[in-house]
Amino acid sequence: MSQSNTEGLSVKVWVRDRILFLAVIIFFVGGAVYIGAGKYMDPHSEWLHPIKEFALLMSLIGVVSLGYELFLRELTFGEYKSALQEIVNPDAVRLGIEGIYKNRSELGQSMSFESLFKQADKELFIGGSSLLSIATSSAELLKKKILNGTNVRLLLMNPSAYVVEIITRQGTGKATFLNEIRTSLMLLQKVAHEIENEPGYPDRGKLTVHTYDLIPSHSFICLDEGSAKGVIVADIGPYLGRTTPRPSMLVVNKKDGIYEYWREMGDIMWQESKPFNMLTEDLFGTKTKALMATSGPETDYFNQETEVWQEASICKMNADWRSIKGAQWIWAREELSLEEAKTGTKNRFRVKFDLPINCQGDCIVRADLFLRADDECRITINDVGLNQEYGGASYPEPFIIDVEKYLKSGENTMQFELMSFAKPDAKSPEENLTGLIYRLHLEYRE
Repeated sequence: MSQSNTEGLSVKVWVRDRILFLAVIIFFVGGAVYIGAGKYMDPHSEWLHPIKEFALLMSLIGVVSLGYELFLRELTFGEYKSALQEIVNPDAVRLGIEGIYKNRSELGQSMSFESLFKQADKELFIGGSSLLSIATSSAELLKKKILNGTNVRLLLMNPSAYVVEIITRQGTGKATFLNEIRTSLMLLQKVAHEIENEPGYPDRGKLTVHTYDLIPSHSFICLDEGSAKGVIVADIGPYLGRTTPRPSMLVVNKKDGIYEYWREMGDIMWQESKPFNMLTEDLFGTKTKALMATSGPETDYFNQETEVWQEASICKMNADWRSIKGAQWIWAREELSLEEAKTGTKNRFRVKFDLPINCQGDCIVRADLFLRADDECRITINDVGLNQEYGGASYPEPFIIDVEKYLKSGENTMQFELMSFAKPDAKSPEENLTGLIYRLHLEYRE
């Protein structure tokens, strides 16, 4: 593209992005001239009325432009978009389907749970197998929504159900799935207690948790069920194991669409479930508490230029990388430079967490670290290095590391040294992305 064409495009983009601002300016300039002409010009001047009429016309142009931008153009573009969608994919539009995603990663790249939850005004209904991602990443947002009047219903599997035991046996001796459900319930119990003890908020909503004994027909998120602006995100297919990706669809409440089908499916699951009392002191009769530390904003990285620890960044993912429930891929920045992709990088990350001061002996019931990295990661816990290098960004299962013997009462520090190998022939940073993802799952007795 030539320089003149580029400059012309830039001007058009500048005007388009600032048209509302220009409309307001035109309105106020016209109004100011209209008022100022009456105050400062000779009442008998032959120019007074033409100037005032021109100023009034300017103000009207500003008002019309503002109204067009705020209402008419939005409405017109919306109608054009709907008409185009109906031409391109009439069945999807007729059924109210606004998006189909081949797996959770693709869904997550299109929209976040947080952005969905923020849309809910009156009710949020979520169903799934363990809801660990919800209990970790979105607990604070759910708490705020409930305190401000939104009713939240959560539906997950019963940790005592026989089918959970069967799925757990698939985990090569690790009770991963069972631990996820138990941890999720314990974290949600913490939210329930915080809501119960929060002063004020007379119009607060309600948190209701149910569990069920069967494999769910599907996982779903339902916003404002039954309302005209209701939205459902539903997995297409049942839970078939941790390594089996499930496609998802986004459905809006449209007459004669499939929204009512998904809504009815969720209601059936709720009716077949049982209430779970979140306010009991000991959920499982084990007198244990859960602690979760995940890669994300609570992780720090060491800035080698300033020699200061600062907050890590959610990084750009490679299409082949797999996720870990409740955690996010992180690095020093969102993206690395081309030079870093060519020469490779080495960065340090850390997370700190506290165990009770009196936590000694068999206090720790379980301490599993789930980890993936690209390219390699070395781990140090409380100044003790683990004699292994970990990677496996695209492995079906993450590394599961028992870190119980490295932990102590009081403050604990876990450090990760992440290395990305050099790729001298890289043409773009995307050819050699690097990142770290982890989740530390702790259960302990006080």
